[in-house]
Amino acid sequence: MDEMAAVRQLRADAPVPDHARLTPARQRLLNEITKPRRRRGGWKLAAVGAATAVTAAALLTTLPPRQQDNTSPALTPRPGQWVHQQVRWDTWQCGSGASTIGYSEAGYFNLGPSSQPCVAKPAKPRYQDKWVRYDGGALATPDDSSKDPNDVDVWNDRYQGGWEMLSPRLSDALVADLPDDPPAALRMIRQRSIPSRSVSAPRMTQAQRDFAEIVEILSGSPVIAPDKVGTIYRIITGLDGVTKPAEVTDGAGRTAIAIGVEGNFRDYATERNSIQVLLAPTTHAYRGVRYVAGVDYYVSGKASGGPFVAKGTVIATATRVSTDIVDKAGQRR
Repeated sequence: MDEMAAVRQLRADAPVPDHARLTPARQRLLNEITKPRRRRGGWKLAAVGAATAVTAAALLTTLPPRQQDNTSPALTPRPGQWVHQQVRWDTWQCGSGASTIGYSEAGYFNLGPSSQPCVAKPAKPRYQDKWVRYDGGALATPDDSSKDPNDVDVWNDRYQGGWEMLSPRLSDALVADLPDDPPAALRMIRQRSIPSRSVSAPRMTQAQRDFAEIVEILSGSPVIAPDKVGTIYRIITGLDGVTKPAEVTDGAGRTAIAIGVEGNFRDYATERNSIQVLLAPTTHAYRGVRYVAGVDYYVSGKASGGPFVAKGTVIATATRVSTDIVDKAGQRR
């Protein structure tokens, strides 16, 4: 049987086997053939095994690399299942940080004030795990008092009084219903998303509000079909004040594009910094967010001696390392 021919029938665009991958197996085949054997037929059996290794090495070179994007599950999750998110935070050496919306890593980021001095140097990366039930009925985070990484604290029902975000189930339903028409899809997002009711919400343009709600949907929906991702990308790139996609590297070392929206910013707490969404360059799959200074400012004010932050400076990156559907809180893939 010609194994490589069979492989190429399954995948016509299979690449030519890499010479570096095949050389060790070929050498093993020659070694086995030339090695003296006491039992009759021993060299033949060994050669067959080595030849199998050559074929296996060739087969491996034809397989595509593991997908690095957060691919959506093939089946719709059940209401009682959980969405596990792992996020890597890369920030400065400062005491304060993000005020995220619901179970998303998107929200607002403030470097000060804080009892801890702020230093404009990278802090050690921090990984955050959380589980949100697919129907939105509960949230779970690791139990810091336990030595078992699978132990979690679970908050049932509406675990946050100020939860202004759709549940994963409702977010998926909204995305699935989006028409293939960006203006109409944007109107649907405005109608069905949950606007901020916080009295401290920053003053934003309509485009900024639309962008914030779109990012919440991207971060909260674990099942997004490729065509819907394309629709959402077209909505974003059609917003007033949208920035040109910039090629960046996320916290996981992957290439991504960063897109934000220009708007209203002022040197006041949550209104200093803007948010940019990180997307995969080709598929536009969600990769996370990063926080960028929207104006020039001093952390905690100039009189405090805090570091100066120039407009456009990246002060934090929240990389969505993985998004998985699991059966219970505390479970990981």
